[in-house]
Amino acid sequence: MKKVVLIGVGKFGAILARALSEKECDVLVLDSDKEKIDELKDKVSQAVVADAMDKDVLVKLGVPEADFVVVSLGDRIDASVLLTLYLHELEVKRIIVKAQNEDHAKVLKVVGAHEVLIPEKDEALRLANSILTPNILESLQLSDEYGIIEVVAPEDYFFKTLRELEIRKKYGVHVLGIHKPLEGALNVVPPPDYEIRPDDILIVIGDNKNLEKFKKKTQG
Repeated sequence: MKKVVLIGVGKFGAILARALSEKECDVLVLDSDKEKIDELKDKVSQAVVADAMDKDVLVKLGVPEADFVVVSLGDRIDASVLLTLYLHELEVKRIIVKAQNEDHAKVLKVVGAHEVLIPEKDEALRLANSILTPNILESLQLSDEYGIIEVVAPEDYFFKTLRELEIRKKYGVHVLGIHKPLEGALNVVPPPDYEIRPDDILIVIGDNKNLEKFKKKTQG
């Protein structure tokens, strides 16, 4: 079971805490606001009223042993930067911090954040992508060069096999799996003779350039 420490309980933090708990993670929530902690104490493994800016408190609560620590301190930019530095000094395995803007994100990375989130920007980009490419259901950026996308199978793929479609040869991307939502099934690494059905969703991996080429094809 993964251990996750969430520091700061605003709207973002509360939603994240509940979601992680529902996935059976060991979730420890820290906040100086007792009212916020009381609202979550029955929803997570442990909810503690504490001053997370005190390194001794972090050590006492076992924060350095967590698999992930997520910092979400709202508009307290200075506090989030200092806390990220503390977590880095305590050698936390994975530090994820919510930032207010690009400049804040840059500073957080300098002081030790492994990953920085800008929720408003991320949601805006996700919405833009859904408007521009409505058949692209989800996308995941693995690195600066590679990503994974979920694509609704285009009509001209129906009832053709992966071998016939030659997706890898034509577009330089690989079909990792086929999601069949109506059946609640996932076919991982489908064989070349797999025949595409009308309700299929393709899970595709490749470099960003080739993924863009594949997206354009699926847009017709």
